[in-house]
Amino acid sequence: MLALPSPAVALDRLLLTSIGGILALKIAVLATRHRPLPSSRLALFLFAWPGVFPDAFRRRRPPQPIEASRFFSAWARTAAGIVSIVLLAVYAPRLPEDFLGLAGTAALLLTIHLGLCDLLPWLLCWAGFEVPLLFDRPWAARSLAEFWGRRWNLAFIEMDRRLLLRPLHRIAGGRGARFALFILSGLLHEAGLSFPADGGWGLPLVYFLLQGVLVEIEDRFRIAHRAWTWFWLLAPAPWLFHAPFRRALILPLYSGLHALLAGHTLAWYVSGALYAAAIGHLAVLVASFQAPARLRWKHDLAKLTRFNRRIFWLYGFYIGFSILGFSALTLCLHDAFLAGNGAARGLALFIAVFWTIRVLADFVWYDRRDWPPGNALVAGHALLTTLFCSLAAVYWFAVFLPA
Repeated sequence: MLALPSPAVALDRLLLTSIGGILALKIAVLATRHRPLPSSRLALFLFAWPGVFPDAFRRRRPPQPIEASRFFSAWARTAAGIVSIVLLAVYAPRLPEDFLGLAGTAALLLTIHLGLCDLLPWLLCWAGFEVPLLFDRPWAARSLAEFWGRRWNLAFIEMDRRLLLRPLHRIAGGRGARFALFILSGLLHEAGLSFPADGGWGLPLVYFLLQGVLVEIEDRFRIAHRAWTWFWLLAPAPWLFHAPFRRALILPLYSGLHALLAGHTLAWYVSGALYAAAIGHLAVLVASFQAPARLRWKHDLAKLTRFNRRIFWLYGFYIGFSILGFSALTLCLHDAFLAGNGAARGLALFIAVFWTIRVLADFVWYDRRDWPPGNALVAGHALLTTLFCSLAAVYWFAVFLPA
């Protein structure tokens, strides 16, 4: 077996070829534009945006509305990816290396590419910069041509279109230019995956050559089906994220995270989670105090009879008082939760069910189209739902925690 570089060396090479390469290309593009960017926008373009063209940062516009459903979905994928990374790190020593390497790579792609990179454009639009999407629901692709040409890594597609497509088309024609871009993708992934690992040379290039051939087959036989698309994306994926890359970077990452997490006992984590849950309940109350003004209760409740208005306010008071009680009781019974006291478990079960029902109501009972508009409310909705899920998880864990 060939000796692999140390994880630190592999990481340095990865950063050099990925982030360093993108920065170099951005600087080259900026050098051809005569109007410099202001320093704050320049920093955003260089360090917060993976695209290589600064057009969206030339001027700042009024905040653009966030598409609530897509923002919330991206937020949920980010959270799911982070949870997956933590779970894989916790069980890393018990998992087969091949499974951990591939599942760990998938968790990182879910968190970064399908999560954070889907949130970033909406956040920059909120800040007044009309940047395009980086990924456009790649899971909806019905063909490989659609996946690679219109849905995956749109910043790379824009770079190809503006810098390479025309000269390649002139030299090799339409199909030749498209196949040449697959070759370029393979070479770039050789630099980003094989070079850091110092191994697996040629496998990423073969993966993208295969994709180019399959796109031609699609065109010829008019194939358009998700099963076809995802089979050919995933089945040869171990060539792209090959074993040397996984051994040099992915496995050490999860081993390091496992060692970090194993530095404290389970009781230490549960103790901290209970204190955080007590504070989280107070955060829910802070958000609740803003609800009457932000949701225009004064206007809407005026349509009710006085008796029904009073019932509504009474229900609101009892819910708020219960949440305050959850916080106080969690602090007072902190040690009883850790000891597995029967009454404390019963209270934990009640609180867990309380927040689980609230989360289910958000997904099943409420209609997202009815949520009030506004970027702050969209982001607040995502944050509150995350908090509700976290509270439910903490107390369910406390229910089944060994004494």
